[in-house]
Amino acid sequence: MISITSTATVRAPRRLSFVDLTPQLEDALATTGLTEGLLVAFCRHTTCGLLVNEWEDGAQEDLLRRLALLVPDRGYFAHDDLDRRTQNLVPDERANGRAHVVQMLLGGSSQVIPVSGGIPLLGRWQRLFLLELDEPKDRSVVFQTVGSHIEANDPDLPRLNPWTEQLERSR
Repeated sequence: MISITSTATVRAPRRLSFVDLTPQLEDALATTGLTEGLLVAFCRHTTCGLLVNEWEDGAQEDLLRRLALLVPDRGYFAHDDLDRRTQNLVPDERANGRAHVVQMLLGGSSQVIPVSGGIPLLGRWQRLFLLELDEPKDRSVVFQTVGSHIEANDPDLPRLNPWTEQLERSR
């Protein structure tokens, strides 16, 4: 079994925008030689989220519209009340309570993607993306692969199962 970890740094263009991380995921996987296993993508920040879904403008617009209805920008956030808050403060602390609440509702600090035949088994339209919920800044995304490397020319080792082969033909 092998386990390899790498990190990618990305920056969204603006608050409430998306960054497609699928190329970074594919690059991280390609450098490992992993053929069967799992790839974990983990975001080391609490005001952005990782999502697997269709990369389509309408779907992204729908998500942002629903989040705005669910957690309006205006309103009281205890996290932003610096007269009350005493933990995890830094100089020039910013008001970003909404970003924390939305990230917790999305539950998206990490995603696990199965790997077979050396490829991530994302669906036809699925992409891994980061949703920036705060002001843009450099964001670290950790990719960790865990699994095995099967030599393609070893006839004694198992091959892709028919389901995986069919999935690849449909892409």
